[in-house]
Amino acid sequence: MEEVIGFEALYDSMQKCKNGVMWKDSTAHFVLNGLEEVLKLEHELKAGTYKARPPVSFQVTSPKPRDIISITFRDRVYQRSLNDNAIYPCMVPQFIYDNGACQTKRGTDFSRGRLRCFLQKHFRRYGRSGYVLQCDIKGYYPNMRHDVAKRIFRKKLDDWTYHAVETVLTEQYAGEIGFNPGSQMIQIAGISVLSDLDHMIKEQMRIKYYLRYMDDLVLIHPGEQYLEECRDRIGRYLGGIGFSLHPKKTKIFPLTDGILFLGFHWSLTETGKVMMKLDPQNVRRERRKLKRLVHKCERGELPKAKVYECYAGWRQHASKGNNWKLVRRMDLYLKMLWNAKEANNGTGEETQGEHCGSTREGEPEGEGRETGSTAGVRGDHDGCRHRRGGRRR
Repeated sequence: MEEVIGFEALYDSMQKCKNGVMWKDSTAHFVLNGLEEVLKLEHELKAGTYKARPPVSFQVTSPKPRDIISITFRDRVYQRSLNDNAIYPCMVPQFIYDNGACQTKRGTDFSRGRLRCFLQKHFRRYGRSGYVLQCDIKGYYPNMRHDVAKRIFRKKLDDWTYHAVETVLTEQYAGEIGFNPGSQMIQIAGISVLSDLDHMIKEQMRIKYYLRYMDDLVLIHPGEQYLEECRDRIGRYLGGIGFSLHPKKTKIFPLTDGILFLGFHWSLTETGKVMMKLDPQNVRRERRKLKRLVHKCERGELPKAKVYECYAGWRQHASKGNNWKLVRRMDLYLKMLWNAKEANNGTGEETQGEHCGSTREGEPEGEGRETGSTAGVRGDHDGCRHRRGGRRR
């Protein structure tokens, strides 16, 4: 108990929770008075007088509509300590290696690396022949039954920890079905609820090339008929715990069609090279976003450096795949938006040298690196060579 609600555990949790949200008044107030606030929280937890404050619900619309909850910073500190020091160490050892979400040394890059490894191994054994079963669970969090999540926690946690988890889930989520993302505890529930299914696929169905990222499942096998049987078994298992497969997103298709997974389209060439191309919808979304950001900058609502900061994140994401030409085109597209803005304002007086080498006003320093500010990206230099002496061969 002390490792969860002791002063040192709670203070360490506060230091983790403040990352990236110090701009919020409530967070800044709590951290500024951190010693006093943590002592008060520790006393309430040990005395049994702690009461969680009501969460705030809201909806996000991108990339698709989702209902989200936001809990207060004080409650987040306690839940982070409970998750990191008690729940996570007990739940993780049961997971298969290829359960890639919300874990230490896991994540999207890990899962992409595993899919690349599976495709390479499959090619060495079967070539490009084979089939893929890609499954998606319809309304994973909104349809998650409370009794199923609590039963998973009950099997692995001690009495004190389980009582704390049950109290949080009961007070934070009304009804018997549905969890809204926004709490770290729900993320752990999300990766735990399907753990038995993971073991069934790996150990009973003998699918060697299988991985899961939250509710997205990918199975690679040389036989189409066997994957149809696997799909039926997975559907029956999910029906027993209150889920169902998404009828449009769950499909079996030849490996040569490629796999859309974690924002990239994966394919094998004739020589066995794994190609990783960015999803075209992501590119269209980013182009619309850049146009909006530049318009905001034109109206004075956003500094120029913020636009480059937002673009740098997308650029680094796209650069993880085989997208060099795409990234170069997007660099030139952003440059075109700036040139159009300057022409509209009557300020398009920058010289070619200013475009190529000098620091533009409002951009961060260090633009010669590709992985920081995107002011000095390859596209800028290529565009300058084009203006000076024609297109490169």
